[in-house]
Amino acid sequence: MPEPSTAAFEAEVARALRSLEVDSSVPALDPLGDPAGAARALAAEGDGAPLLLRAAPELGAPQRDKDARFGPAPRDPVWLRIERGASALRLAPLRLAGAAGGAGGAGEGAAESRDPVRVEVTAEQRPCCAAPTCARERTHVAAWLALAPPVPARPSAAQRLLVAEAQDLDPGRAEALVEAVAAPLAVALRVPLATARGAEPPGAIAPRPLPEAAPAPALTAAALARFAIRSEGELLVLRDHASQGPRAAATRNALIGAVLLVAALALWIQTMRSASAGDSGIAIGIGSAAALLSLAGYAFLGVARFSSRYAARSAPVASFAPGRFVVAPWVSRTGAIDLRPEGRLGAAISAGEVQGVGVQLRGDRFAVEIESDHGPIDVLLTDREDVARYWRDAMDRAVASVRHPGGPSAKQRLRARSQAQPSAAAS
Repeated sequence: MPEPSTAAFEAEVARALRSLEVDSSVPALDPLGDPAGAARALAAEGDGAPLLLRAAPELGAPQRDKDARFGPAPRDPVWLRIERGASALRLAPLRLAGAAGGAGGAGEGAAESRDPVRVEVTAEQRPCCAAPTCARERTHVAAWLALAPPVPARPSAAQRLLVAEAQDLDPGRAEALVEAVAAPLAVALRVPLATARGAEPPGAIAPRPLPEAAPAPALTAAALARFAIRSEGELLVLRDHASQGPRAAATRNALIGAVLLVAALALWIQTMRSASAGDSGIAIGIGSAAALLSLAGYAFLGVARFSSRYAARSAPVASFAPGRFVVAPWVSRTGAIDLRPEGRLGAAISAGEVQGVGVQLRGDRFAVEIESDHGPIDVLLTDREDVARYWRDAMDRAVASVRHPGGPSAKQRLRARSQAQPSAAAS
C-alpha cells in the first residue's frame, strides 16, 4: 500500500486529471524530463486522441535572506490537454485538493481553457562550471509556450509555460534538442514558432530531426506526477511533489519539544527541592539534566516553528549547478534552493567525480543511485522500476549538462595517486 501522504497526493492528481476529462492511466509527455521521447510523440501522426503534456510555469526572481542567496520560489507544474489543430488547449494544476477546486499551485483552481499564442525558443549563455580558471560557457536553450490572458483576467494566471530546455557547450546540440520539441508542438497547436532565426508561421514550420534516440515509452500520468525536473534560476532541480518537505515533521518536532520541556520542568522543580533541603550535589546533577532537556526542548520547538512555516508544496531531491550537484539541498521557507554548495547530506560533489547513475533494488523498492568517487548516494526511492529508470536517465542527462569537459580533475588525480601508494607498498 502507498504511504498515506503519497496516497493523498495521488488522489489529488487523479482529481486534477479528471477535470481535464483524462484518466490517470494514459501516457503523459514530459519534455522537461524526457525531451527526445516527447519530441517523437509530438511528431507522430497520432490517432486523433488528445495529448497530455506536463509543463512548468515561469518563476520569479531569485531571493535573498540576509547574507544567504536563494533561487526563485518554486511553483507546481501544470497539465495541458492538447487536441491537434484545436484553437485552444485545456490547462489544469498538477493536483486539486478538493472536489470544488482548491489551491493548485501554478494553475490555481480547476481546469480552464487557454488560447496558445506562439511557441518561443530562447537562448542564453551560462558559465560552464565554478572553476575560476574555466572560461567556457554553456548555451541554455528553452522552449516557452505563450498563452493569451484568461477571461476574466487573473494576476496569478501563467502567461508563459516552460515546455522544454537543454544546455550544452555545443549551442547547436542544445538548440536541436529543444527545437525538436518546440516545432511539432507549434504544429499541433497551429501557432507560430519563434526562434533566433525568425518566426515560422503555423503552415510553414519545418520538421526538425531528433538529435538523440528516445528511451523507454512514456510513463502514465499517475506514474509521472510525483517527480519533476526543471531549471530554477541557474540550477536544474529535481523535486518530489508528494513530499511536504520540512512541514511533514513539524507536528512531531513540536510534540517532542513539548515533552522535553515538561520533563525539564519536573526536573527544575526537583532541583529547587533538593537545593532547599541542602542536597547541593543532587541539586547540581538534577539541574544539569534539566538544563540539557530545556535546551533540547527549545531546539525542537524552534525547528518545528520553522517547519510549520514551510510554504512550498514540494521538496527538492537534488539540484544541479554548474560543475556540481547537491542531494537534499537546503531550502528557504518558500522552498527556494539555497545557492550555497552544500545540503543536508554534506558538501556539493563535483559532477566530474560522478562515475554513473543507476537503479538499485532496496527491499521491495527501487532507488536511483549516483555513484561518485565518494561512494554511492541514493537520490530517490520509488515503488516502480520504470519510474526509477525514467529518472535515472533524466539525472544522467542533468549531470552531463553541468559536468566540466575533459579528463579527471587535479583533486581526482591526487586521490587516485594516494590510493595507489598503499597498493604499491603492499605489493
